[in-house]
Amino acid sequence: MSTKPTREQVRAADLLARSLLQISEAARLDGRSPLDPAGFADLAGRIARVSTGFDLDAILAIALESRGQSLKLRSGTAELLTLIEGDTPPLASLLLDDEDFKTKVARAEESLGDP
Repeated sequence: MSTKPTREQVRAADLLARSLLQISEAARLDGRSPLDPAGFADLAGRIARVSTGFDLDAILAIALESRGQSLKLRSGTAELLTLIEGDTPPLASLLLDDEDFKTKVARAEESLGDP
């Protein structure tokens, strides 16, 4: 039986999600970063091991939701991106530039019939 995460564990997960967002943003800004989706997945797995209260999927959901909010997208962006099968896995979506990220969310909404 799992226990409810502590307030500190929730804060830690938020910080870890923010670290994923900052690393992916740095890679996008660099423009020629050698960080590819496989390398990012390895790095994200290592980052997630810091947390005892949240796994990578939960931390990723926080990051995806935060990125969606920063781009003024609807609430539930993380759920949309994790529900659809596509050519870009949810974690790799963080590496997409803003327009491609928005397009991926729009396609997910269309495929699920969301308004």
